[in-house]
Amino acid sequence: MRLLFIATLILALIPMQSFAHAWMKLRIATSEYAPYTSTDMQQDGYINHIIADAFLETGVEVEFVSLPWEEALEATLRGEYDALSYGNFVRSREREFYHSNPISAESLVFYVNAEKGPKTWSELEELKDLKMGMTQGYLYNDELAAFIKDNENVIQRANDKENFQALIDGEIDIFPIDELTGWYLLQREFSRGERRDVMTIKPFVSTITTHLLVPKGTADSQLVLSLFNKGLEELTLEGKLTRFKRLLKEGYYQHPQKKVNYDRR
Repeated sequence: MRLLFIATLILALIPMQSFAHAWMKLRIATSEYAPYTSTDMQQDGYINHIIADAFLETGVEVEFVSLPWEEALEATLRGEYDALSYGNFVRSREREFYHSNPISAESLVFYVNAEKGPKTWSELEELKDLKMGMTQGYLYNDELAAFIKDNENVIQRANDKENFQALIDGEIDIFPIDELTGWYLLQREFSRGERRDVMTIKPFVSTITTHLLVPKGTADSQLVLSLFNKGLEELTLEGKLTRFKRLLKEGYYQHPQKKVNYDRR
């Protein structure tokens, strides 16, 4: 509490741009989830660029450590890392993590097998007899988390690419993923013919907000959360979040040897 008080006092008295050197260093667990987080991308990906710059606004330096998602989640809960980048807002996660203020808002959509899948939907109950692919360890939103829990037709795979392959091969009928990640992955990893075998359906599932996840119960958790939220506020006021979003749409955050033409979406 004393450290939090001192940090709050510093932030209140010193303009953000006056921090010439880091007074605090954090280690943040992350995962490979292009184009939002990836060690192969500029600035470690779009979300990590925002996180690093938000902390820098408050004089905090960040080191990202890339791990498989479930390992990153468990290691952060054990206190090995100060925070986790990143997670969608899911209420059940609030028992163990603080959600930062929203970093971005994205559209969660359903991809379906173009031949076997439905052309539209209105309620999750309509989809209960379909084979739905899910990525292990992911909580998409509260409604889907509840749907997954009690549905025997949900098939979990290790990653999004495997789910798309299963969708193309007709092993599953439907797969939820955020729209940009799905489009990006299909462009990078699959042929034009394979991409014709899948499509999105309307309406989109929901708008999901992304957050830095800070583990509860550690000595500095409230401090880390406060520093990040303060820095994120500064980025918003300075117009940098708008700039970073533009860079995302222009294709700045991508693998240098596997570039994707975002204008062809």
